[in-house]
Amino acid sequence: MDKNSKELMDDPFLLASWIAKSMAGELSDEELQLLDEWRMASGRNRRLYDRIVSREGWESKQKHFTAFDKVSGWQGYSKKLKKTEKKAIRWRVFLRYAAVLLIPLGAAVYGVLHSGEETVSLADLNAITPGGTRAELVLPSGEVVDLVEKSGVISRGENTVINNEGKTLSYKSTGNQAPMDSLRYNEVIVPKGGEYQLVLSDGTLVYLNSMTKVRFPERFSEKCREVEVCGEAFFEVTKNKDVPFIVKTGAYEITVLGTKFNVTAYADEHMITTTLVEGAVSISGKCIGEARTLRPNEQLVLDQTSGGVEVRKVDVNYYTAWKDGMFRFRDVRLEEIMRVVERLSCTRMRVSRICISVLT
Repeated sequence: MDKNSKELMDDPFLLASWIAKSMAGELSDEELQLLDEWRMASGRNRRLYDRIVSREGWESKQKHFTAFDKVSGWQGYSKKLKKTEKKAIRWRVFLRYAAVLLIPLGAAVYGVLHSGEETVSLADLNAITPGGTRAELVLPSGEVVDLVEKSGVISRGENTVINNEGKTLSYKSTGNQAPMDSLRYNEVIVPKGGEYQLVLSDGTLVYLNSMTKVRFPERFSEKCREVEVCGEAFFEVTKNKDVPFIVKTGAYEITVLGTKFNVTAYADEHMITTTLVEGAVSISGKCIGEARTLRPNEQLVLDQTSGGVEVRKVDVNYYTAWKDGMFRFRDVRLEEIMRVVERLSCTRMRVSRICISVLT
């Protein structure tokens, strides 16, 4: 097996996306050549490929896949399918919705390539559950606390009580706000495939997505409330007109008084986005130029490669569904979908519900 085929073996979600694109006739010549090399490398690869692209095989599994998506995207496909009589047209329409199959397809390919088994039933994916509740807390002393193993009161200091229950880590201030020169910073780190919730000392609720790190003081000061985020987080900020709430990313700062918004700022992605659900936020930084103010249902997108900044109207549900255990995509390239899946995947991928709306 050559190097390129070996890379496909090591990246089942890339392989899954290429197979789906080949079914839809959207594969480039280079990708087609690499996929053919992988397919011809072994009899098992050929059997896996043939089983996946079998029209009869996919059509027999339609009822199973509807369990993953019962909303508009899949309903649109079902209605169109009923109105279409010719088999060839029906298959072409079906492939327009092939993206909805990528997540279970990727998991199935992963299972075949890494289990040593010749067959993996996609029906087994019915048992897939929401993302795992996993995170670590790093205390000022450097001590690392596994939040899965440690529950109840983690620390009871002079002015702060840190408590971990279920999937939520909470901070309760028992004294006055801390002086600026005595802030004690904690970090919560969510690993690949994990998720967690955090209640800060002012009552602000933060949802943390997979592969996310947030740094924050145990108690906020009387002058500002400031946290740092790398990854993806959804904030429900407690209002305090006298003390602004500031979220720092690697590229810019977000200043709010009280609002709900989502931040996506992964270190390995060149796009950084802030999506506003309620209230108002001001975004500033050297790479932004003049400060930008967002209104509800607006999103700021910073392309760190080109330096471009865009503010656009969006359906915020597509950017915040992850906190409710859902995936929602619309007009998104297959590669971007697979990056999300890979970030959330672990030994056994965990998924709740999938909703992909595709323009017809």
